[in-house]
Amino acid sequence: MKIKIAKSVAALIVAQISIMAETQLDDVRINTSAFDAQVKSVSSKQLEEEQASDVKDILKSLPSVNVDGNARYGQKVYVRGLEDKFANITVDGAKLGGQLFHHSGDQTIDASLLKITSVELGPNSALSGQGVINGSFVYETKDPSDFLAEGENFGGKVTLGYQTGYERKTGTVAVFGKINEKLEFVGMGTISSDGTLRLGNGEKIKSKESKLESALAKLVIKPNDYNTFKISYNRYKDGGNRQLSGEKVGTEDTDNDYNSISRDTFTLNYEYKPDNELVNVKANAYYNKQYLTRESTNGTDRTSNLTYTEPQRKYINSTSGMDLRNSSLLGIHKITFGTDYTHEEQEIEADTLRVYSNNTTKNLDFEGGEINNHGLYLEDEMAFDNWIVTLGARYDYYKLGGIYNGTFSQLSPKLRLKYQASENLTLRSGYGHIFKGPALGETLAVDSTDIQTGDTNAQTGNNFEVGFDYDLTKALNADDAIVGFNAYRYNVDNYAHTTKNNSLTSQSDIMIWGLETMFSYKKDKLGLNLSHTYTDGRQKDLVSGITYDPKTTNIHIFKIGANYQITKEFKFNYNSQFVPGNEWLSYSSRSGSTTEYKRAGYAVHDINLTYNPSSLKNTSFNFGIGNLFDKKYVTHTGFGSQTTSTNKSYEVGRNFKFQVSYKF
Repeated sequence: MKIKIAKSVAALIVAQISIMAETQLDDVRINTSAFDAQVKSVSSKQLEEEQASDVKDILKSLPSVNVDGNARYGQKVYVRGLEDKFANITVDGAKLGGQLFHHSGDQTIDASLLKITSVELGPNSALSGQGVINGSFVYETKDPSDFLAEGENFGGKVTLGYQTGYERKTGTVAVFGKINEKLEFVGMGTISSDGTLRLGNGEKIKSKESKLESALAKLVIKPNDYNTFKISYNRYKDGGNRQLSGEKVGTEDTDNDYNSISRDTFTLNYEYKPDNELVNVKANAYYNKQYLTRESTNGTDRTSNLTYTEPQRKYINSTSGMDLRNSSLLGIHKITFGTDYTHEEQEIEADTLRVYSNNTTKNLDFEGGEINNHGLYLEDEMAFDNWIVTLGARYDYYKLGGIYNGTFSQLSPKLRLKYQASENLTLRSGYGHIFKGPALGETLAVDSTDIQTGDTNAQTGNNFEVGFDYDLTKALNADDAIVGFNAYRYNVDNYAHTTKNNSLTSQSDIMIWGLETMFSYKKDKLGLNLSHTYTDGRQKDLVSGITYDPKTTNIHIFKIGANYQITKEFKFNYNSQFVPGNEWLSYSSRSGSTTEYKRAGYAVHDINLTYNPSSLKNTSFNFGIGNLFDKKYVTHTGFGSQTTSTNKSYEVGRNFKFQVSYKF
């Protein structure tokens, strides 16, 4: 019924627009959104100034985004009340899909390679890809042009850093060049080794020591002014003799088997942009392989009690696909239409057979589930008078394969409205229908005994949001100042998390709602960003019928980000996060009961100072302190966050950071 209403409203809007006087899209002036100013503004410069070295550092300033975990490989990302498993994540257009292991994170991103990071909150755009529920993460790696100054043809850059909280030693080398007007290249490599973690409670953790090795190779080919090709390979490998469960509490034990999380991503991006407002073609094709490696080990079978020797194994999630779209300007319309395709599969590869103590063997090689999703999408951004109306829709055809079967399809309408009510006030609203096919369960747990539930369902729902932006530039005598507010609510029927869910069982119906307030200010040498987000919700178990709170319920997060250009050579950055204590009603499917837990509040402060000496051209020095006051705390979505837990995974304590870069 809600979809029919949305379609009717959309039809009325289109009819109204058709009788409006013709206006050019460029003639309409709608103020910039405060949300866009913050969630689409994480640049490589900001990451370098703040010495970002993991996903938490990359995303910590963004409103409605929360990252927990002390070790790099155990960090989990939440956006608008749900994990990133319900978001679309891309690197240079390549989709990262699937869950490897429920006690580790899946965003295998190295900050040193990034050009820009942006987040789209919510599912209200038809252009964000398939299966979006709570948002989209878009990572773009560096191009040769991001290094080359005007008149330069070749160069290099070396960066060295150290962080005391992780005993993290980092080195990055980049080589880049412009062979001619048609061909540019960049090659980058980073090695970052973690030793003992020093937590806010004074504890020293040695069971999470690891080494990150990452690389980027990219060619940019411009045959003429209209065509651009980008071909890239991105490598990520983070491993060590460490505990397997990165999010869990660590120990001083160093006798752990080797394991690693790796990613190999190949991308081809193409843009054709002639002198024709009807044609702006963008296309990409990619292959992405993300896998967890565990070295050979000994164990005991829980059923037969036989001991065994197990070979090295790889648990693999691979994703391949393409996207082809065109944008056209037609008077008041900017029309974008296209198609995309995604193929996902999971498998286990073992070097040899498992050998039991009675000389029997078992083949551990296994091919799990597959997904094929075909999508068509259309979006029309229309501008007239004081309005910008964006109507869109996606059609998805989703098919399970491998050890699973089933087909699902749906048309998902999207709508965004902006109205310039006055010179300073902009009103906003949005709607997005949610459709996400059944996701494959975590790959570490998949095996030949998995049996698909007889009632596998797609996850569906609706997202509604309203808000406003108010331009305060004149009122505050600023270069730029704006405040924004947003309220949203979305539901997901047949919600199914991938953790230990290899039967593809629908687990609950969930409703999430929240508030977002953001303020941005720039004046001369000072920049300031403030945000407050609140997340709440209710969840109903489909088996027991019991209603309880999602783990992200009742969480207020206040964030402050400030920067000041002290002199031409010195720049100061400050970031802080304040989270009040709260309570939430947790549910255990094992016991079938609910328990009310409390979480303690905390405040964390980070400072950074950048020095670019005029006497040392192309050299920069960075000094910073993370968790300035050595706060002992657990992020509210983190492992053991409830106050009654005696098994808490505390975050890293005071962390002194040093970095030097030289470009030649």
